[in-house]
Amino acid sequence: MTVVAGLGACSLTMEERDEMAEQVYDRNWVVSQIEGVPVAPGVTSTLTIAGDGKVSGNAGCNGYFGSVIVDDSAMSFGNLGSTRRACPEPAMGQEDRMLRALDSTRGYRLEQRDLVLLDGAGNMVLRFIPGEAV
Repeated sequence: MTVVAGLGACSLTMEERDEMAEQVYDRNWVVSQIEGVPVAPGVTSTLTIAGDGKVSGNAGCNGYFGSVIVDDSAMSFGNLGSTRRACPEPAMGQEDRMLRALDSTRGYRLEQRDLVLLDGAGNMVLRFIPGEAV
């Protein structure tokens, strides 16, 4: 975690980091890739990050909720819970992969308009495209 945050701190001013964090809030992000693999056709997984540290979305089958800490280029999710409905494949498999990826998130970056979540080693675990503002 320190490595990812440290790398971001070297290349961005405090104001640029604040602006970067502001761009992730209050938008319904739509998953396009999980660990480099495109999402299943017809299965939509989303993420909404509120400025007050709350997070929610749909993992592909069930809704989820919890908390998030965004600090410079560091990001981590906690206390994630979800509804427990069973769904057919490929929705259940995508949901399991997404929730594991959120749990392993330790940083983020913005690439063009995409939000990319990173693990502790700086590897991409989730890629989101921007959805509608909430």
